[in-house]
Amino acid sequence: MGVRVPLRATATARPGLSLSKYVQFTRSDTLHALLGVVPAFILVASGHITVGIACAIGLLPTSLLGIAPTRKRRLIYGVVGCLFGVGVLLGSLIATWHGVYLTAAIFLVVCYVATVLASRRPVGGLLLSIVVPSLAVGTGYARADAFGLMLAFMFGSVWSSLVMLRWPEFEPDPQVAVRLKALQPEHVKTYGVLLGPTAATAILSGHATHNPYPGWIATAAMLIMRPVQEMTGWRGVGRAISTIAGTLLVVFTINQELGHLATAIVVCVIATLTIGARTSKLYITPFGTAFLILTIELYGVDEAANISRVGWYRIVNNVVGALIALFFGLLVPWVLKRARAEEAGFEVPSAP
Repeated sequence: MGVRVPLRATATARPGLSLSKYVQFTRSDTLHALLGVVPAFILVASGHITVGIACAIGLLPTSLLGIAPTRKRRLIYGVVGCLFGVGVLLGSLIATWHGVYLTAAIFLVVCYVATVLASRRPVGGLLLSIVVPSLAVGTGYARADAFGLMLAFMFGSVWSSLVMLRWPEFEPDPQVAVRLKALQPEHVKTYGVLLGPTAATAILSGHATHNPYPGWIATAAMLIMRPVQEMTGWRGVGRAISTIAGTLLVVFTINQELGHLATAIVVCVIATLTIGARTSKLYITPFGTAFLILTIELYGVDEAANISRVGWYRIVNNVVGALIALFFGLLVPWVLKRARAEEAGFEVPSAP
């Protein structure tokens, strides 16, 4: 969840509402978000808080891809969003049916195989950045909760793709293929070998420290890792800061003890911001997903001390996951390049 996909796939997605050069809305994405959050608003305002927020979260995997140029592709986007939900359930089943060490070993294999498959088609990089993180998300939930999240993701994704159908078809942006190509790993085997240990280390670290929310570490690590080192570096810093900001806002909002209607408005504003400003330079997506997911976790907690404790865990786990991703995605590749350069007698590359 919270996948920041650098696709600007709409010909009509011109900057219409610009708060600054860092936070940029598009008319089509904002309208898409406003229509998409209608079911979530109705549910939350009527008192079905958890289900309503889950529906808002379910919009993200599909809506963050933007408006597809053709109606056929819009339905495909909905399927991709549903795959995210299925991945959450599968991740939970892997974690609950097997011990932590076997789970880590399974992630080693899955990450490598997924990387090899992703290298064969341009869309593979996109699937790699969606499906593998969804498995990591699932490791943090019990089977019953993961099943509920899967249904919410499926409903949100299908609703999001149906809302897209109101837009007329348009010519595809030729830059989309270029951006998809950038998501594919250039050194397939190397990236596959690094992605697996990233997931395994994140899973093992959470359980080794008896962390009550170990899945958050794996989720943060998998959402940060990218085939391009520069992307991993910026994502590690940007996502950590953005998630911390979202977490602090959740703690503040929950402590206000808002009513159902006010909660519905806040949830829909955050979801609309997350989708409508998806092409911004700042990491808006981690901010929005952190707020929505943690709101579900904290809603109903009646003690300020417990609210702060869960928020603190969220921040620490996100930072740990970011550090793990930066280690395997940035530092280890630099060490390998340095070793190869020294062996070949070339100039040693500078530190990342």
